[in-house]
Amino acid sequence: MVRLSNVIILVFTILIIVAFFMPWVNVASEQVGMVSKILTGKEQGVIDSISAFKVPVLANSPDARFMISVIKIFNPGIEDADKKSFLIWGIPFFAVVIFIVSYFLGKNRWVNLIIGLIGVLIFLAAVYKIKTTDLDKLVLKVVIGPGLWLTLWSYLLMGISGLMAFVQLTLARKQAR
Repeated sequence: MVRLSNVIILVFTILIIVAFFMPWVNVASEQVGMVSKILTGKEQGVIDSISAFKVPVLANSPDARFMISVIKIFNPGIEDADKKSFLIWGIPFFAVVIFIVSYFLGKNRWVNLIIGLIGVLIFLAAVYKIKTTDLDKLVLKVVIGPGLWLTLWSYLLMGISGLMAFVQLTLARKQAR
């Protein structure tokens, strides 16, 4: 089971890395949407699809006001959002760290428990934040993209894999006694 857990965590680590470059949020403007609906019949005008990789690039560009306003939708009180935006690049690196820890220390049941709890907690905290944030603002409307969902589900399934390995190792230890 530990070997299977390592393979599962590797697969989800790769998915997290791929999802990092996929659209995480699609930002649309209601005003642009009204005009485009009249002209083309489409509901809203998408301003930009933003991947996690692009967040710090956009937040530190000459046109940073747009990205900072999107960041402030999720965290209204944030200061120095342009500098803090680089922390998002830690998401795929953290998945790689989890895989490395799982690969080298995966036979320790407590390591698997920690991996499991981390994966589940990341998923729960992020989904809670998304569900409790008003993403439909007056000017900008934010729609969560497939990259963010793929990342969150991958962390959840990594966590479940770690918890399953913990249970399996705990049962094996009890049977050995």
